[in-house]
Order: sequence, then structure tokens, then C-alpha cells
Amino acid sequence: MSALQQQQPVPGADPASLLLLLLPRPALLLLGPAGSGRSALSFRAALLGAASSRARALFLAPRPLERLPAGGADAAGAGAIQRIHFLYPPSFRELLQLVASLHETFSCSLSLVVLDGLEEYLGSCSSPAMAAQLVALLLDTANHFSQKLPVESAAGCKLVVSMKLSGEAGEQAEYFSAIERYFPAQCWLHPSTEEIADSGSQGITKLIRARLSQPGTKDQEWLVRFDPQGDMRISLLPCEGEVDGCTASRSNRPPET
Repeated sequence: MSALQQQQPVPGADPASLLLLLLPRPALLLLGPAGSGRSALSFRAALLGAASSRARALFLAPRPLERLPAGGADAAGAGAIQRIHFLYPPSFRELLQLVASLHETFSCSLSLVVLDGLEEYLGSCSSPAMAAQLVALLLDTANHFSQKLPVESAAGCKLVVSMKLSGEAGEQAEYFSAIERYFPAQCWLHPSTEEIADSGSQGITKLIRARLSQPGTKDQEWLVRFDPQGDMRISLLPCEGEVDGCTASRSNRPPET
């Protein structure tokens, strides 16, 4: 059995709740290749954002999720999913128009804005400058709703954006360079090459390595398990280079496993 498989789950720990707790006033960019759990983590973050505040959460995506990740609604509490607004603008232009008008069209308060699948919208984006404009509008929207929240909601309205990115240079590299400067906090997800066969022969447990990097702070790294039913569990991992302080940097991305 490998070292990854031997890591023990943290009781009650949830990957999305760690993201929310570690970023008191965040703009988080969630990055990873296909199959890395980006949409599942984004949805869980929206559930927890809706459950942890009297305000609502907004979930934006090109299309509805094929299925809701298992266990999330139960963990967040009854009624949390009813406190999420789901909107599915089909193109970059419509997304840009929607975000630009949110401060006028939403009378309720928002504690979290999630945009899942940014890479699909970039396919119909005319230039990196327009992509940067979208992100700037998202940040402005989060700031607007932060000001509408009660005084006791010191964390403000959070912003989480997920994007499929393999780490290899490609046609999206120019777009990524234009938007990443808006996100000092980035969480990189890498599927492990190891998988665990379920003892009951019900399927395969997927392992995802996740690293959250913020300038000037130690990286946070953990192992995310997706069991055959889709439930998520996490195990804390020692940070590489911990003896040197493990200070985050732009090049500090999870290694391929």
C-alpha cells in the first residue's frame, strides 16, 4: 500500500470548507485537468456558502451539472441547496452581460459567487483583454455584495472560479496569463495515478492531490478521495519543502503524480 493510500481521513473535514476557512476574503482560482473534481468542489463550496450565511450563493456554469455530487447537501444541512441561485449563461457574451447587471438584478444579498467551467466560456471570448474584463467584473460584483452583507459578516462575499487547465502550454495560456493576476490564491488539483479498488467490488475510489497557494503563506495540501458513490473525504498531507517554510509562489504547483 502506498503512502497516499495510508493517509487517514480527518474526521469531519471537508475540502470545500477548508477553502472557505483559509480564505477570509478570497478570490480563489480552482485549477486542474479533466476529472480532477473541480465541479464537485465548486458545488460543495456553493452549498457551504449558502449554509453558513443568511445570504444566498450564486452558481454560474455553461450548463447544469449532470448529477449533483453525493453527500454535499446532507453535509451542508437541510435547505442549503434551496439557497443557491443556479444560472446557466450559454456564451461568454451572455455571461459578461449577466455579471455586469447582477448588482441591479439581484435584490438579495450574496455570500458567495461561484463560476464553474471558465475554460468553456473562453472558447467564445474574443481576446485575453475581454477575459480580464470578465474577471474584473466578477471581483467588482463580489465587492458590491460584500458591502450589502451585515456587519457581522466580516468575510464578505467570496468568489470562486474554476477552470480546466492541464499545466501544459496551449491556446489558453495567453488567456490564463491575463486572468491569473487577479487571483493571488490558487488551488491546483491533480488526479493521482493511483486508484483504490473498493473492497465490496462496487467501483474505484479516485485520489486527487490538492494544493492551495497564497503569497507569503505556507501552502496547504491534502488528498481528496472520491468514493464510488461520489462522496468526498480528505486527508491532510505534509507540505513539500516544509523544512524551508513551504512559502507559496507562482511556480509552486502540485507535481504530477
